[in-house]
Amino acid sequence: MFRFRSLRWRLTGWYVLLLAGVLLLFSAGIYIAVERLLLDNFDDVLRQQAELTAQTVDLTTGSLAPGPAVRLVGHGDDEHFLRLYGRDGTLLFDDQGGGELPVLAPAVTNALNGHEQFTQMRRRKEMLRVATFPISRGAQIVGVLQLGVSLEDIGDTMHILLKVLLVLAPLILLLVSGGGLFLANRALSPIDRITRTARRISAENLRGRINLRGPDDEVGRLAQTFDAMLARLEAAFAQQRQFTADAAHELRTPLTAIMGQIEVALDRPRESESYRATLTAVREQAQRLARLVGDLLFLARTDGHLAPMVRESIALDALLPAVVAQVAPLAEARDQTVELAPVPACVVWANEDQLIRLVLNLLDNAIRYTPASGRITLQCAATNGETVISVRDTGPGIAAEHLPRLFDRFFRIDPGRNRMQGGSGLGLAIAQNIAQAHGGRIRVESAVGQGSTFTVVVPSADQVDEEQLRGARWPGEIHPA
Repeated sequence: MFRFRSLRWRLTGWYVLLLAGVLLLFSAGIYIAVERLLLDNFDDVLRQQAELTAQTVDLTTGSLAPGPAVRLVGHGDDEHFLRLYGRDGTLLFDDQGGGELPVLAPAVTNALNGHEQFTQMRRRKEMLRVATFPISRGAQIVGVLQLGVSLEDIGDTMHILLKVLLVLAPLILLLVSGGGLFLANRALSPIDRITRTARRISAENLRGRINLRGPDDEVGRLAQTFDAMLARLEAAFAQQRQFTADAAHELRTPLTAIMGQIEVALDRPRESESYRATLTAVREQAQRLARLVGDLLFLARTDGHLAPMVRESIALDALLPAVVAQVAPLAEARDQTVELAPVPACVVWANEDQLIRLVLNLLDNAIRYTPASGRITLQCAATNGETVISVRDTGPGIAAEHLPRLFDRFFRIDPGRNRMQGGSGLGLAIAQNIAQAHGGRIRVESAVGQGSTFTVVVPSADQVDEEQLRGARWPGEIHPA
């Protein structure tokens, strides 16, 4: 059922109004053009009659000699009249007997000056077309001839044309209204499909698509964009559900361990050393839980685009040795070696806390998966206006099928083994977010049995518009410079 407030009715209405205006202008133009054409033809006929009549005029007697022109014009009646003026403008002959028709003195004067003139005058209810011509004998104007003929035939013709236009215009508007409504329905049918599809969409069902097959026009591109949006929403909701499920699972594991240890401790009286051991285990699980909550909060803030981050120029030749010193005890406990290659003068425009967190996450990941006696190398280089930081390990490497998902949240190649090692599966996702927030990127190169290399590429400070970056907003916590 159509509603008059709907877009198709409004489009049709505006289309009809526009066409009505065009038809009105067109009809008026046709009417004026036809009338002008008929009058021009009529004036040509009067001119020819005047030429024939002038040849039979005897100005010495002030009368008309008999001839074909007199028969063509006819004697004075309601539809014709003929007048003859002398060279001084005196009326010499009038087949109306000087009756009700006025003397057109200005036209006579113009004719005596050599100019013909056409004008109109009304006699009772009838319009007459009056032509005034000079009569010449050689190069001399010897008199004026004035012919008047009724415009009744032209009036009848224009009246018929007006009736035709008044009948055709509404019919055309009616037909065009139906055609316009049909075309509007055809053009807007994809919009209806989009509306119906959108009504069926919910957070639990994002599989609906328009799947419009048609020309690549504005509506077609709208439908394609809507389908692409639904695909992105479906992927985002699926990722969010997976993220929520994984987060709940990761949070439940330490909470279950804490509750279980507390239940065992409260089951019966124990020695103080047993309570101390239980509290130590609970503290470890609580620390793990705190780290996991902190990582989740960081990712949530990253996705939410909340607060700006303070940035500054950071010299990596001073920063990286301090980072290596932080992880050195952990590597030594695992009988691993962490090496820092000589660092050139590399300066980046970044947030120091988050840059440290990025490098620490990569080093921590390498330490977790590198066996005893393994080697981890941190390098830095500047090239083509970019700063490259790489972490290479001698671990077991990563199979090619796992590389595309390596930076997904909670992704683990070996879930059980990773959890026992204390990893949450969020470190690489956080590292990627930090790199992207600084206008950089992160990539990994790895092969089974050949170790892995994680590379972070960020713009160097001399390639960054500092004024622009000071005003840029980055999601995360605000840290004082």
